Amino acid sequence: MMKNPAIPAQDISEAEADARLRQSHFDIGALLAKADHRFTADDHRAANSFYTAAAQYIGQNDVMAAQHAADAQRATAMIEYCGQLFRQHLNDYLDNAGFTKSNRHPRFQKSLEMMLGESERPPTNQAFPQTPLVYYYPDLPYVDFADPVDFPWRGKLEEQYPAMRREAEALLAHGADFKPYIKTTEERPQGDVHGMLENPDWSTLYLWENGAAVDDHVKLCPTIFEAVMENAPLCHIGPRAPSVMLSLLRPGAHIPPHTGMLNCRYICHLPLIIPGGCGFRVGERRVEWEEGEMLMFDDTVQHEAWNKGDENRVVLIIDIWRPELDDAEREQVTALFAAVDSY
Repeated sequence: MMKNPAIPAQDISEAEADARLRQSHFDIGALLAKADHRFTADDHRAANSFYTAAAQYIGQNDVMAAQHAADAQRATAMIEYCGQLFRQHLNDYLDNAGFTKSNRHPRFQKSLEMMLGESERPPTNQAFPQTPLVYYYPDLPYVDFADPVDFPWRGKLEEQYPAMRREAEALLAHGADFKPYIKTTEERPQGDVHGMLENPDWSTLYLWENGAAVDDHVKLCPTIFEAVMENAPLCHIGPRAPSVMLSLLRPGAHIPPHTGMLNCRYICHLPLIIPGGCGFRVGERRVEWEEGEMLMFDDTVQHEAWNKGDENRVVLIIDIWRPELDDAEREQVTALFAAVDSY
């Protein structure tokens, strides 16, 4: 059993650290205080993220690096210690779940080694490579947009497009409670790189979120929910996936280029209300949504969207497993994130 390192006595409360970080996410003292409070509370995942943010910000500025050399050294040591705890936890959890190293799928084992920093991702020559923010699953063919022909189940959703659109129109007409897609949180370091934090121009209404149906929203659009749940092979990974949501992009809004979390799934769009002037890019390919025609794409390839029209755009969004993953791989990925979420 590893012995916890000593944490210095804090003269900054966690509430004060949160308040200071709301003012500036570059506040090194507040980042370290937040990290120490989270570590003391045994929330090692959050602690590691704040130590990492502090170390990164210090390293990005020569003057700051000189002023905070001792802070950077301590943060780096804590990152290494948290990494050791994390590696041990994941391997123990997977072993106890029956996924020992000897019987893990080869692709899954490679993904785990890359996640833990034990091996490096092979180089790629793609102009827009898969760049997942959380988890890279190796040896999958490069795809920007998947061929809808390969997903015959989509026809059952597209058949119900007229009724789905009526439900979406009713949501807009009655002022349904769409919320900004990117929300403020104090659980992790957070900047506003894309200018979309708490921005209602890009808003969502979840029908399924954090592993469960959102009953109040399902009541507003039962046709949409039933069609998805009965027909789509959703990617179930505990509270992380799937998301079943209606995405609202207001007139004049632009979602800047970004990438998603996991490349072991596809994101599916079923366009419900598409005014003129709307478009979408994944990698090097630009498309225009066609109402009632589903698109599937890898959201870990850089993508962006825009609405240059004068009406709201509404798209149904769901996520499904990439078909290349067999049942054993899906079980192991699900177990991995159960381990992450229990850490």
